[in-house]
Amino acid sequence: MGVPRRFAIPNDCLSCTLRRTCDFCNLPEALMIAFNTIGHLTLYPSNATLLAEGQIPRGVYIACSGRSKLSVESRDGKTIILKIAGDRQLLGLSAVVCGGPSPITVTTIELCQIKFVERDSFLRLIESDSYAALACATLLARDIATSFDDVHELLLARSSTEKLARLLLSWVSGEPRNRELRVPTEFTHEEIAQMIGSSRETVTRLLSVMKRKDLIRLEGETLVIPNRIALQAVAA
Repeated sequence: MGVPRRFAIPNDCLSCTLRRTCDFCNLPEALMIAFNTIGHLTLYPSNATLLAEGQIPRGVYIACSGRSKLSVESRDGKTIILKIAGDRQLLGLSAVVCGGPSPITVTTIELCQIKFVERDSFLRLIESDSYAALACATLLARDIATSFDDVHELLLARSSTEKLARLLLSWVSGEPRNRELRVPTEFTHEEIAQMIGSSRETVTRLLSVMKRKDLIRLEGETLVIPNRIALQAVAA
């Protein structure tokens, strides 16, 4: 695996304009000062591999901004995208804490600002501070809960049509419940197929069927869902 191209930026979490009220942006002042002295901030371009499935991670990656895709490779060599990780995600935490290989591959989708903290430095931090340890335990518990929900949703869907409808609905889950919803079409048919465990040809065919039934339409690079309730009926 080649080293991803990256761009160093000033290493200062204390004055970072991206800070939010979340686990590793809103630590107590003394702990935040200690956290600011370890690791380094980096800008990664799209399609950079942060973690590789089966390899021991060098440390944890905290996504200050930007999104990454989390994927695994099946026994027959197919890539399955488990989820899209957004801002504030702590990547590689479980592998670093247990000392094992990464169970997933993490690849950036767009330009990402990442705080990387070496394994030994991170472990010393959580061993010496109960607040940091509790924040990590909370993140791990949250990951387990969301992973269970994702697997449950996938198993409930009996067909690729239902899985695709549920995926499209998940992209607009945070939007107001008006009748017409819009979302940028950022993923290829191959990537969508990897998200629902299907083939690119199947996804292309199902999207065409949905367009003919007026469940979705494309306006340039924007996917439009004219009627959320109609698509929910397909997902159910």
